[in-house]
Amino acid sequence: MEKNNENLSFFKKHPILVNLMAICLATFLLCTIAMIGLDIFTEHGKYKTVPDVKRLQLSDAIARIESAGFRCEITDSTYNENFPLGSVIDQEPKSGSEAKSLRTIYLSLNASSPRLVALPNLNDMSVRQGESTLIGLGFRNVTITRVPSPYKDLILSITADGRSITSGTKLPLSARINLTVGDGEDLELTTNDSIEAVNTDDFDLDF
Repeated sequence: MEKNNENLSFFKKHPILVNLMAICLATFLLCTIAMIGLDIFTEHGKYKTVPDVKRLQLSDAIARIESAGFRCEITDSTYNENFPLGSVIDQEPKSGSEAKSLRTIYLSLNASSPRLVALPNLNDMSVRQGESTLIGLGFRNVTITRVPSPYKDLILSITADGRSITSGTKLPLSARINLTVGDGEDLELTTNDSIEAVNTDDFDLDF
């Protein structure tokens, strides 16, 4: 009885200390409950296999990711001619890896249309410089056709996918570009040389 009275007396004499002890106890209990609930919610220690969604359209990829217990987020969009338009071209984490439930899967999408690039002014530029410029911009299908011209290795005209184009024209990077280049031979002089050769042969025959 006396001990109980001493405890009551202690609580009355130190109300602030008692309140702090009560707050600490309540905080501990709340943290414990929160951690238990978090483990249950996130399925702590349980992993799932990340599905493969590459080459799938976005709506199909989202459905597959969510049905597997994950979330998804689009990080960027680029153009890759080897993938269907609007499809997933990359994902992180990779397919087949293990991840916790509700983990976010980051997706890179293929653009719905090819990226267009404005053709620079290449006329009267050397073929080497012009070809390097096109490759630097991302064009890969570049061919060269040489024609008789005194302007050796200079670009005379440009075609893309079989049609003549001018600088500033916007083209997809998959366009087939052909550069018409001079070969350094003067067509007029070549023709005159042929005529002179024929005349010389005729003269010899008549003689």
